[in-house]
Amino acid sequence: MINPKKLKRSSHPVMFFIYLSILVVIASAIASTLNMQVTYDRLTTIAGEVESSTVAVNSLLSLDGIKFLITSCYDNLVNFVPFGSLLIAAIAFGIALKSGFLKALCVRITKKIPKFIIVFIYSLICIIASLDNNVGYVLLLPFGAVLFMSMNRNPIGGLALGFASIAAGHGAGLFLTQLDYNLTSYTEASAKLLDTEYSISQSGNLIFIIIASILIACLCTFITEKIVSRKLGRNQIEEDEEFVLEESKEKKGIIAAIIATIICLIPIILMIIPVKGDNFLGLLLDKSQDTYTQMLFSSDSLLMTNMVGIVSFIFAVQGFVFGVVTGTIRKIRDMVNFSTDYLKSIGGIFVLIFFAAQLNALVTETNFGVVVTGLLSNVISASEFSFIPLILLIFFFAMVTNILLPGSVAKWSIIAPNIMPSVIRANITPEFAQLVFRLGEASTNLITPLFTYFVIFIGFIEVFTKNKNDFSIRGCYKVILPYFLAITILFLLMIICWYVVGIPVGPNVYPTI
Repeated sequence: MINPKKLKRSSHPVMFFIYLSILVVIASAIASTLNMQVTYDRLTTIAGEVESSTVAVNSLLSLDGIKFLITSCYDNLVNFVPFGSLLIAAIAFGIALKSGFLKALCVRITKKIPKFIIVFIYSLICIIASLDNNVGYVLLLPFGAVLFMSMNRNPIGGLALGFASIAAGHGAGLFLTQLDYNLTSYTEASAKLLDTEYSISQSGNLIFIIIASILIACLCTFITEKIVSRKLGRNQIEEDEEFVLEESKEKKGIIAAIIATIICLIPIILMIIPVKGDNFLGLLLDKSQDTYTQMLFSSDSLLMTNMVGIVSFIFAVQGFVFGVVTGTIRKIRDMVNFSTDYLKSIGGIFVLIFFAAQLNALVTETNFGVVVTGLLSNVISASEFSFIPLILLIFFFAMVTNILLPGSVAKWSIIAPNIMPSVIRANITPEFAQLVFRLGEASTNLITPLFTYFVIFIGFIEVFTKNKNDFSIRGCYKVILPYFLAITILFLLMIICWYVVGIPVGPNVYPTI
């Protein structure tokens, strides 16, 4: 029997987004009335041009604001990136899950490998997957839940581990990505405002982020094993036992799925081989770029723009082949039913996405994020801080600005030209300042509701919560808070130790000039 008092305390997270949206509307009207605005220097191009910009908070209770509230709901939803990505991924993931492939694969993995090693490997894979947020959040999060269920653990632990690893991994990673290229471009342009000869390599943070990735995975594994999994307890979700497979059939199905995966990967590998001209080889690369890393991870490369579709296709093929070999798929209708059933089970996420999309659009329309970022960057520019105090100031201001303006490049294009004089005057290298910024913003990716993939995380928590009346925003934050605190402390310790000891953050790049 449902306890009315408990039900009242555990209001649905949809109300969280609605309350925040109402608060933004009211706050925008007050800020606009008080003429809240900021003037700051902003890099308009990566070539180094700077212009002084004045941005004011827009009121959503003005005539234009009310018009926006009335007419923008549809566009806000359609333009919200996780919406389409989740829909595409769900169709494929449903086939892989309902055919029995994912469960069979996870059970066999967990039988042969120690659980803490599985947790570490999964965390590290999620960190690597942060190079494309869509794939990590819409495919690896539910996979983590299935993985934890196969270990007889609460699937929410897998969701929390995956989300923390991907979100924090945004500031790290084992490879150079488009983020490194974009941030470095603005860092170099800002440094050249003071020293026209200053040149920055895209790999300027490489050593640090590789070590950070390993440490994040180790820390997340420790938090999961010692705190989160113990608090959440064992798996209480009753899984659908639609198929009981013989072990020999199951083994044949897994082998067949692995072979099919290899076959699918062959043309993909061929399409990322850099070859001049328009042909099949190198089709997924952005050949307008100079280096292979840029070709691979450019925002215009077909590989990055279609990563969700590519990985989802592989999941679908795995589920299909496994189902055909084991007999869980006998006709096309079975695949359609699998996808439909899975979409039904995660339908609540799309409701949350609608309200999260509105909140994000409202905050963007008000210019709150830009104004706060500009104000704080001016504070750093006007401060007399140096050495560790300046580093800590940049870190904490990056954390704060990321809560209202999650886009990395948008923030750095404002912050970089304003803080670079203080940074260089303090004998700190621009590359190290960039590193401090990216770590600061990565830490609050875990907690800001304006981070577009935060809603995917809490949505999957609802899917894997046994008693839906217990699903609340407070519970979502409670499960992610240990990771946020631990990762923030880790980043701070790493930054301070690197600066004090003077260890290289990249090839021939040090914290100090």
